[in-house]
Amino acid sequence: MAKKHFFIIAFLCWLLPFVLRIFLVKIPEMDMSSAEISENSIDRTIQFLLEGNRQKAFLSVFCNNILGCVINILGGVLLGFGTLLNLLLNGFLSADIFVSSYHSGVSAWTIMKITLPHSIEFIGFWLSGATGFYIAWHIIQAMRNKDSFSRQFYKTVGWGSLLTVVIISVAAYAEIYISMDFVK
Repeated sequence: MAKKHFFIIAFLCWLLPFVLRIFLVKIPEMDMSSAEISENSIDRTIQFLLEGNRQKAFLSVFCNNILGCVINILGGVLLGFGTLLNLLLNGFLSADIFVSSYHSGVSAWTIMKITLPHSIEFIGFWLSGATGFYIAWHIIQAMRNKDSFSRQFYKTVGWGSLLTVVIISVAAYAEIYISMDFVK
């Protein structure tokens, strides 16, 4: 199977729940007034930005995004099931953020203006998913005694992982130092 097919598969695994959430799935509003809400990465990032600490905000965004990518890559060891579930979940949640923002009064144009400068992170996320599926494919092939882990396998996984880190770094930088300027 060609390496580009893994990228297409990862993209489609992310896209399906994204499109379903945008156009079909309606989630009822929940009363969160009495719920105990733990601090999440978005809250931390916003707090760092309010304090004027863009370096910590960058690290917060980078760590959150790279965690998803690491789950995608390591999910390949679970024969791709971890990768698949993470891609499906993140596709749905990405769309949910857009839909929730739109329903709270943010225009579609504003959403696009804020997210487009750092949307390259999606490519990094899909690339990490492709790397996870590539690992899963080779494990399955090895289990069937059809392939072994060659030098090319390790090279492909290494380059895919390194490129993912570079893309996620650039995206986090764009999110904090470019996109946030559009919010002001």
